[in-house]
This record gives sequence, structure tokens and C-alpha cells, in this order.
Amino acid sequence: MRTRKAGLRGQRPWGRTAGANGGRGTDTASDCFAARVHAELAEDLPDEDLGEDLADVLERYEPGTGPGADAEADEEFLETVREAQERIQRGY
Repeated sequence: MRTRKAGLRGQRPWGRTAGANGGRGTDTASDCFAARVHAELAEDLPDEDLGEDLADVLERYEPGTGPGADAEADEEFLETVREAQERIQRGY
């Protein structure tokens, strides 16, 4: 009976076994990384309301309303947000 119990300790009720990380997947690591990248972006762009979804920032951005009044500043802002979004998607 002892052997059976020891074998079932890692079992979950729905049939999956708990891994070496105690059931926490890489989602936790990727969430932490995404939060770190987002914090860095917020530090680089303190005057902008970035929200949680960077794709939403890119969709609703209107040229001329950003941190600069010229097209070059607008493009720099958009590129900075795109780079942060790509870093999050890549995971590094």
C-alpha cells in the first residue's frame, strides 16, 4: 500500500501529474518577464498611459498626440512600443 500512495502523490484529480516545478508552468516566468518589460517601457515613457495591452496602445495611438509633435517622435514612440511587445512575445 505504501508504494501505491507514494506513486500517487504527484497525481492531480484530473489525471495530470505535477511536474518538478510544483505545477507552476513557464507561464509564471513569462508573466514576470512581461511585467518587467512593461515596467521598463513605462519608465522610458513616463508621460504615456500604456495600459496592460501593448497591442491596444498601438491600435489606438493617434499621430501627433504622443510625446512629440513631429512625425519622427511619433515613429520613435511606436517603434519603442513595438520592440517591447516583440520582446514579450519572444520571451527574452
